[in-house]
Amino acid sequence: MQSLGRWIRRAETLISFSALTVLVLSVLWGVLTRYVTEKPAVWTTELSGILFTWVVFIGAMTALRDGRHIRVTLLIDSLSPPLRSAVLKLGDVVVLCFLAYVAYLSVLMMQKGASRPSPVLDIPFSYVYLATTISFVGMSVTSALRLLNIIGEPQHVSSEDLL
Repeated sequence: MQSLGRWIRRAETLISFSALTVLVLSVLWGVLTRYVTEKPAVWTTELSGILFTWVVFIGAMTALRDGRHIRVTLLIDSLSPPLRSAVLKLGDVVVLCFLAYVAYLSVLMMQKGASRPSPVLDIPFSYVYLATTISFVGMSVTSALRLLNIIGEPQHVSSEDLL
């Protein structure tokens, strides 16, 4: 299980880093061609949007795994430990149900996107929507494994570590 987790982390990092690098290069090329050559490369805008989608959704999956999504715990912190535990488990079940449903919807969206090409690059939109499917399936699996106590809760990071 540990080696699978390491492999998934490496894949997430590789995909995010690659997409972000190509995104930056695409935007720079678009700016260069627009303002220097006065013949804009129209494909850069579309590619940037597609890559931004990948960066955001893979990043959301990573953030859930690492426990970096925002939580307001004022009410939960005021509960007694047994009640707090029950409320947290209930919240985890609700989150898992939501993520699983959205994963299902993203699969449907990806299937519909297979017949619709992008306007400039002429690639099927299913490649764009694949990012949402991977992300929501990954978040659903992470939530299910946490709910079943197969993997532990993420280490909470202090605000100083983020800077």
